[in-house]
Amino acid sequence: MMDDETLIGGLNKSDKEAFEHLYDKYVKMVYSFLISILKDSQISEDITQWCFMQLWEHRREMSADRNVPAWLYVTAKNAALKELRRQLTASRYVEHIINTKDPFDVLQTPMSDMKVIAGEVATVVQALPEARRRIFLMRTVEGMTVNQIAQTLNISPKTVETQIARAKLSLRKRISELLFIAITMSFGI
Repeated sequence: MMDDETLIGGLNKSDKEAFEHLYDKYVKMVYSFLISILKDSQISEDITQWCFMQLWEHRREMSADRNVPAWLYVTAKNAALKELRRQLTASRYVEHIINTKDPFDVLQTPMSDMKVIAGEVATVVQALPEARRRIFLMRTVEGMTVNQIAQTLNISPKTVETQIARAKLSLRKRISELLFIAITMSFGI
């Protein structure tokens, strides 16, 4: 296997093979680090994919002497901390709802909230780029595996995973925004 300096040189030139080598070399390390913090395999997988999307997006900024594992660790750590803050905020909101509403309102609130969230999810999904939306729907609605989608669309499984991770990131961002709005309204901020 090539050394990181050579791979970064290829990455700077948008060489997908160099990126794949870096991905293969470090994906388990990043995922293991995230699962040790988050204790959730799906979120850890999503953030792992996001970290490598960031590596690709910043490929031209990487210097040849960059310590790739350290860069990935910092990126993963920051994303994990952001996710933990999001989870804490969501759990505080749920706790607030449970502790401040009468039992009948609690039973009604989640359904109305779910309608709002479902509507927002549909809006976000419709706003996704066409190829990303198609891949996301094939995975979530049709229940196809990553490999099945890759074969159907004649693309690599890594491309499918990346597109799914990007779609989920868009959804998480919008739901986090809605939670923030709900929290600020609940506390009269």
